[in-house]
Amino acid sequence: MRSFDLKKRTVIITGASGGFGSELTKLFIKKYGCRVIGIGRSKEKMNALSLSLGCDKNKFKYFLFDVSDKENWHKFAAMLESKGVIPDLLINNAGIMPPFERFDTEDEETAERVMNVNFMSVVYGCKAMLPLLKRSKQGGIVNIASSAAVSPIVGAAVYSASKGAVRNFSLSLSEELENSIYVGVVCPGFSKTDLFRDNGLNEDDFDFISTLGTDKDEIAEEIAEGVSCGKKLIVCGNDSRLMTAMSSVAPVRSNALYSKVMKGSDLNIFKDLK
Repeated sequence: MRSFDLKKRTVIITGASGGFGSELTKLFIKKYGCRVIGIGRSKEKMNALSLSLGCDKNKFKYFLFDVSDKENWHKFAAMLESKGVIPDLLINNAGIMPPFERFDTEDEETAERVMNVNFMSVVYGCKAMLPLLKRSKQGGIVNIASSAAVSPIVGAAVYSASKGAVRNFSLSLSEELENSIYVGVVCPGFSKTDLFRDNGLNEDDFDFISTLGTDKDEIAEEIAEGVSCGKKLIVCGNDSRLMTAMSSVAPVRSNALYSKVMKGSDLNIFKDLK
């Protein structure tokens, strides 16, 4: 396991406008003096993030495009190359999570969208950026998966599958590129982020997530620390560490336990599981 020096790197972060993406952007710029190129879809949110950086906002640039469209990645890579920009680190953070719902009532379009945004965007980003990353003195890729990649959860079958794909893809890629590019995958647990914006959460739901999960700024710190240490698998948050440990010992029983708890809950977030 080789260390990865984060200081003064050029970092590309997808989904930079909110959640882990915005926290990572602030952390990499403020603490490590990095130059961050953010990718997102909301100009309003990107401008707000830029303003929040204060005197460091000159270290942040952003581009607006859909990361699930591979042509957008090819155009982005060509633009960077034409400007002589060589990125050092790509963080594939963009992702979506539809409301918890039984698979037999979920429409196919939603499932396709989840796979495209959560997994195929990672494939497209890695494919397009690798030639440039290999030209860096120390290139790296970090893909954000989920605790659901290790311990699939009821009501999120396709989401769990998409994050499991990110995890396995990343670990395989890490071995393939071991001598040239650092590749790490992150499995964070619950955190109060924009990932749940489409879930119709009420105050009790957010209290549950806040109690069970870990603050997004703490997750960002854990990610940066894991990358600095050159970890291939970075498990963040106490709930994710517990789920990972339980799943490694008794995967079927632990999943059944999570399912029972979620289905028996009175929380609005899990109402469609019964």
